[in-house]
Amino acid sequence: MITDSEKQKLIDYTIKLVNIPSVIGNEKEIANFVEDFLKNYNLNIIRHNNSIIAYDKLEPSKKTIGFIGHLDTVPGTNDFTGQIIEDRIYGLGASDMKGGLSVMMALIDHFSDKEKSYNTIYVFYEKEEGPYVDNGLEPLLSQYNIIQKSDLAFALEPTNNIVQVGCLGTMHVSVIFEGKRAHSARPWQGENAIHKSVNFLKRLSEFGIKEYDFQGIKYYEVMNATMVSFSGGRNIIPDKFEINVNYRFAPGKSIEQAKEELLNLVNNEAKVEFTDVAPSGNVCLDNPILKDFISKYNLPIEAKQAWTDVARLSLYGIDAVNFGPGDPAQAHQKNEYIPIKNLFDSYEIFKDFLSH
Repeated sequence: MITDSEKQKLIDYTIKLVNIPSVIGNEKEIANFVEDFLKNYNLNIIRHNNSIIAYDKLEPSKKTIGFIGHLDTVPGTNDFTGQIIEDRIYGLGASDMKGGLSVMMALIDHFSDKEKSYNTIYVFYEKEEGPYVDNGLEPLLSQYNIIQKSDLAFALEPTNNIVQVGCLGTMHVSVIFEGKRAHSARPWQGENAIHKSVNFLKRLSEFGIKEYDFQGIKYYEVMNATMVSFSGGRNIIPDKFEINVNYRFAPGKSIEQAKEELLNLVNNEAKVEFTDVAPSGNVCLDNPILKDFISKYNLPIEAKQAWTDVARLSLYGIDAVNFGPGDPAQAHQKNEYIPIKNLFDSYEIFKDFLSH
């Protein structure tokens, strides 16, 4: 059961967090706040730039659970920051994912003087909302050997307290068509780079939705043009036309395989530059801790039809799933909010699971 005092702490923590601006690249203030909070407890604390790992004694007789949460938000606006309206807490990042951070903080507070059935590691990190190569979780994994001790990790991304397993890989690719510049009144003197893309765009539009099944969980691969740029003007035959293609690929497919599929679609008709590439995440439904967690609370299971750092954790051999209190539909929205009940439910599940 969750007490009134615990409910109030969850609300207070969430309001404090959303009142601290932490747009990606500006996480110092919120990292300082979290670090000051952690110093009130008997924890080992590692700070790397604006990312923090906190853990208590890791007893060899116990399995270890990791709780993973990012500190940053996307840029955005919220007219009701820190307000409670109709049992929702408003603020940029409320669902994605400061509500999850408040659950982590409440768990740290609750178990500061109580026995747990699992060791726990808490990770608060910067720069999740940007390019894969700049992500703040990577140096924590590559330079310290503590998160890897997790037998299961929960990324508290917004899932409405549904267990979302695995995740899609993602890549952004510049497909660049080159031609010859000319006056638009005399197009025969040039070569229209935009027109040269027509066959590729047709194939891309016909890519469709490809379904993949993993242990009964369905993932959907999609590939889309998302942005274009060109050289020239309204009365110029362009000599360069660049298409940004975003490919979301299923678990079980390597980055190399995904690149090959994209190159096959281009068919040597254009230059290709892979600008941002992130792997897919493993589907770990056979993890014994996860199986116990799901069955104990009869939790629904879904595919993660997006990318999260579950994929990065997978690369380091860590079984991980997405499970958090935020509402996925609120992520990156104007006037973002989190339902207060979601906070209570998430905390109560984790508290009970760690207690038995």
